Amino acid sequence: MPITVLDHFSSGSLAPEIWRTLALPAGDGAIWVFQDPGVRIQAEGGVLEASIERFRLSHDHVQMFDNPKLLVVMQQPVPLSVTGVTTISWDMACENHNGNPDDLLDGFVALSLGDFETGMVFDFIMSGTRIGVVYERLALPGVTPAGGDWIHVVQSPLLAQSAPGEFQHYEIRFDRAARSCEWWVDGRRMYAVSDIPVDVKSVTPGVGLLTLRPLESGKGSVSNHGQGATGRWRNLVVQG
Repeated sequence: MPITVLDHFSSGSLAPEIWRTLALPAGDGAIWVFQDPGVRIQAEGGVLEASIERFRLSHDHVQMFDNPKLLVVMQQPVPLSVTGVTTISWDMACENHNGNPDDLLDGFVALSLGDFETGMVFDFIMSGTRIGVVYERLALPGVTPAGGDWIHVVQSPLLAQSAPGEFQHYEIRFDRAARSCEWWVDGRRMYAVSDIPVDVKSVTPGVGLLTLRPLESGKGSVSNHGQGATGRWRNLVVQG
């Protein structure tokens, strides 16, 4: 099966012909840019590194704007095969700063595979000591039916754990014809779905630093308390 390297991570910084910082309409003509003002990014020696010492970006009213502190996505989506399995794989590592690595939702790094045509998202996320899967449908205006958004976050400490700064190997495998998806870490299947509700024709890879704290009534965002994180990614390839 053909193998395509999506980025060699050797240009010093994110190559603008390959990547862009995600920005979405936020109402009343405003645009929300998913980039914390304190982020540092470099791409050298085959490794992409993004670091935020203290998260500052937040949003008091929209959950999907509050979660990412950095989210950059590829300029072009990856088409999914209609006749076989498409596998997207990579290595990823995380270090937490001033936070709690045992609480995955307090700060994590991610590789996200999103379909902007349907709102479907397929992620692997990790802190310095925990690994999780995110399977969700975003509330994208004009795309997702009203009330049709949802999110599943799956952790399995007995199956998958991480160590601060250590790379682990991840794969997400799509069978478009069967509407199924499998999440694999270090050669072991961690999660699978066989009932994707829509036909996902392609996915756009993205990398990010995030939290996942629900907004609180009367307070708004409670995601930041002086913590941060560093993420590293390498060997991002597609097979199939």
